[in-house]
Amino acid sequence: MAVLKSSKGQNYQSKYLDLPSQNEQLSSSTERIIYGYDFVAVNERMQESLVVLAMLAQIPLTDVVVFSSKIAGGYDGGNGRSCVKLRKKWTTPKIDEYIHGDYQSVNKDDYLLYNAAQRSLDKTIDALGRHRVEENVELLRSLQQQNDEQCASKVTMPCPEPKDESMKEEHKRLVKESCYFSDIGCGHACTDEVLADYAAKEWASITSSYGQG
Repeated sequence: MAVLKSSKGQNYQSKYLDLPSQNEQLSSSTERIIYGYDFVAVNERMQESLVVLAMLAQIPLTDVVVFSSKIAGGYDGGNGRSCVKLRKKWTTPKIDEYIHGDYQSVNKDDYLLYNAAQRSLDKTIDALGRHRVEENVELLRSLQQQNDEQCASKVTMPCPEPKDESMKEEHKRLVKESCYFSDIGCGHACTDEVLADYAAKEWASITSSYGQG
């Protein structure tokens, strides 16, 4: 509860994304963010967001297949930071009451931004064709599952670190090969390899559509 009430975290997302210097003519942070960024994803609708991003950018869905680096039961940290086990989310009735009451009032800018991003995503999906987006979401899920099944055992994440001191240097080397930086972009080489054939077909389809356009 103390963390939720901390003034340091109030309207954190709006403050983090705000673009006042570029958009001073717009009155609110929500307006500046929505009009200032080319694309804003919604975390709770990440697969839809990734599909929409791929369709707008005209890139293959294989380019937005990723490994989740921070999930319940996994770890955060590594590469010089302590490894912390991630627990499943939970709340108490008192916390729920606060979140749905005073917390929303204090963090109204974040909630305005969240609702605006939701509406923007829905409008973009409608413009692209909801049926097309839904089909691509199912395809992305299939590609993601294929990637997870074939690459999970081949990827070395920063955490957990081996307890044996003699194995730590080798572990760091494997992490560096698996990830772009820290736990970002892990498994990229395996993903490229596993999905190479499908990616080639997607690129062929995309480039042929340029000629038709």
